[in-house]
Amino acid sequence: MRVRYDEQTLNAARSGSREALERLLFQCQPDVRHFARKVCATPEDVEDAVQETLWIVSRKLGSLRVATAFASWAFRVVKHECYRLLRRNRNETNAPSLEEVSYVDSSVDTQAVLRAETLEALMTLPELFREVVVMRDVEGIPAAEVASVLGLTLPAVKSRLHRGRHLMRLQLEHWMQ
Repeated sequence: MRVRYDEQTLNAARSGSREALERLLFQCQPDVRHFARKVCATPEDVEDAVQETLWIVSRKLGSLRVATAFASWAFRVVKHECYRLLRRNRNETNAPSLEEVSYVDSSVDTQAVLRAETLEALMTLPELFREVVVMRDVEGIPAAEVASVLGLTLPAVKSRLHRGRHLMRLQLEHWMQ
């Protein structure tokens, strides 16, 4: 996380001080949100993950053994929540929609531009390639499971994945120089 957390505030919050806990949650929320934007699939998932993370932190902070481990622990909690939401979304729908694919940060740095262009390239793919690319490369679902979910053969999944990646590579070629 970007901010060093005051050990005195952390210890007071761990000991049950409501005021210290509120101060700590207020202080760590921007860092949790920033991290969630990088991991979660949708802006709605970002908000859900942030709220759930802050709730877990407030409930379980007392069980944290070492105050200096707070930042890495909070990172693990928000990462777990984002992945939980991704799994939930995947289980609710057989084929992911574009809104589930990525949350593009609004800053103008190179990484944000690359993410935006990657999402744009993904959106221009024909649906039959896009759903396979999203399931395999974004969600990390094994090819055999993708085949089962989409009702395809394994060779068909591999072929669509190859063609989809190739089409995206063509559109993003200027990044590879």
